[in-house]
Amino acid sequence: MTVHEPLGRTRLWSITAWRYAFPAALVSRLGDVVFDITVVLWISTEVARGQSWAPAAVGGVLIAAAVPVLVVGPIAGVYVDRHDRHQILVLSNLVQAVAIGSLLIIPALGDTLSTGAKLTWIYTAIALTNAAGQFFTQARMVMIVRTIPDELRTTAFSVQGSANNLLNIIGPPLAAPLLFTAGIDWALAINASSFLASSALLRVVRWDSAPAPSTLEQSFWASLIEGVRAIASNRVILAITIAVTIATLGAGAVNVLEVFFVTDVLHRPASLLGLISMAFAAGSITGMSTAPWLERRIGAARIFVWGLALSGLAMILYSRTTALVPAMLLFFLLAVPLGALNTAFMPLFMRSVPEEMLGRATVVLQIFPTVASLIAMGATGWLASTALRDLDVHALGTRFGPIDTVFTAAGLLFVVTALLVWGPIRRSTAASFPTGGTMRSSDPA
Repeated sequence: MTVHEPLGRTRLWSITAWRYAFPAALVSRLGDVVFDITVVLWISTEVARGQSWAPAAVGGVLIAAAVPVLVVGPIAGVYVDRHDRHQILVLSNLVQAVAIGSLLIIPALGDTLSTGAKLTWIYTAIALTNAAGQFFTQARMVMIVRTIPDELRTTAFSVQGSANNLLNIIGPPLAAPLLFTAGIDWALAINASSFLASSALLRVVRWDSAPAPSTLEQSFWASLIEGVRAIASNRVILAITIAVTIATLGAGAVNVLEVFFVTDVLHRPASLLGLISMAFAAGSITGMSTAPWLERRIGAARIFVWGLALSGLAMILYSRTTALVPAMLLFFLLAVPLGALNTAFMPLFMRSVPEEMLGRATVVLQIFPTVASLIAMGATGWLASTALRDLDVHALGTRFGPIDTVFTAAGLLFVVTALLVWGPIRRSTAASFPTGGTMRSSDPA
């Protein structure tokens, strides 16, 4: 039965789908956090222990995770727009559980498997998991649109994002001890079980998950081409995708060199990177928590653009610091607008996409930033160790070295991107939503 509720009385936790989807996402995220840390430690300390190519083996994990986004993503986008999304959510979680669960066989077989065979198995399982994750992510977008009213979506992303950041703080300190005391079996079992739990929770939710009839009348390729044309002509989607892609270039560069900033610029032990990461997570939670309040006052478009600009300015100031405490404070302040931005931009994106094309549009938002992230990871390390290695310039009363210069450039990228996309986003959102109205939704019961 579908119950229609007046929007003014609708509350997020009164929505049946949300009460199941939130814990499903939470338990799945916890499993992912534990797995992401332990699989890197597993490869570096056990599977490829003592090998000169161990760093390359760890890098293979990133490749195995990224390739499905580029290869499977477009297929998943068309498939999700043409098939029952509830079934996709449940089945994709089951595929992920089986893929990760299969890795439990590797420790059981011991030395009977070669190192190459172990790595191939691990990479294949990660690729399958992330391929299924493409279907899951896009189907979940449709579930959000159909079950959560527009005016509550920013709150939903705020709650979910804040919870995920708490797990990012709690999870890593637990992952390493779990691996070295209980063994890799437990870490793998926890992640596989998290997908099973997520699938079970989502299975009991009933919502209108059928695709739009118009998409069923098209062939696969016709549907794909239609999606590309519609997305290419949508100025908001293009502006958001360009902004996120360029920002990802900057963020990717920072992620690669973050530990070197601590050691070479702040001149502190690498172990203190955890403190800076905690400051960032705390800032993200603060920004995500305030995003719904900000959206009601200034709108999602301004949060998105101002978030980019303020984060960029904070990054530039951060790159000029040489002491730990100011660096932690600035990294916290940097994360606040970034957290608000990350919370508000998905509801903004959803308002700009026809529901029947949401799967295909979400692919675009994933593919280009993924490519940007891969480019940033490869190019940044190369630049810092070659072309920028001997950089030592004194200008504007400060010193520019190889690491802090990259951070400054990343901050400038954020600011320039905000200036570039402000006009298109402001004009398009004003034309599409002149009265600030919201879309009526229902709660499946």
